[in-house]
Amino acid sequence: MNNALKYLSRWLCISAVTFSLGFIAVHFGRQTSWYKEHLYQQLISGDADTRLTAATKLALVGAEKQLLAGLKAENPDVHSMAQRGLDHLWFTAAGRRAYQMIDEACAASDREDFPAALRILDEITRKYPDFAEGWNRRGAVLWQTGQFLPAIKDCERALALNPNHYGALQGLGVCHLQLGDIEEACRSLRRALTIYPHDESTRRSLLKCETFLRQRSSDPRKALGSDLI
Repeated sequence: MNNALKYLSRWLCISAVTFSLGFIAVHFGRQTSWYKEHLYQQLISGDADTRLTAATKLALVGAEKQLLAGLKAENPDVHSMAQRGLDHLWFTAAGRRAYQMIDEACAASDREDFPAALRILDEITRKYPDFAEGWNRRGAVLWQTGQFLPAIKDCERALALNPNHYGALQGLGVCHLQLGDIEEACRSLRRALTIYPHDESTRRSLLKCETFLRQRSSDPRKALGSDLI
């Protein structure tokens, strides 16, 4: 009996160690470049469900490089899923509480309660100064309320923290356009398109800005259109 108990105890100990090592191997294996590239290939070539799962997992393991590559894919389903993955990655970058606050701010902005949205976003940028999405969202609310110069500062802060944030570049385009600096608006929108070349709203905005530049060159008195963005 004693020998049996000793054998069982030893077996349980070995099993526990093996399980722990296996868990550690799987956990860290999911952080490897190989695993991220494996998920990227599923994003590129899988069916709809596989792509959704791959984009979700890429976001969870912080595979920004692969998701950014997915934005450049010709297949609209692929770059759409990659965008959703990046949104999740960037929105959750500062943790659960920051994400909840961003969600509350977006809800307030959607119902056009901009003072409430700004109060929340002011708190986010104070508590989480390295959270790029907090600065980007506050910049968006600021330009929506006509505060273009402060919005530019927030968009630039977001880009300093995350140079790949095409949304912040789009915001800069809006602000520079409204301030009458069409050349700078074009530069910001072109930079956004180098990151997300298939974003239709940015492509349309850039086309209109470039058209306006040509028109203004031929007739400097021409007024700024209100529907460029």
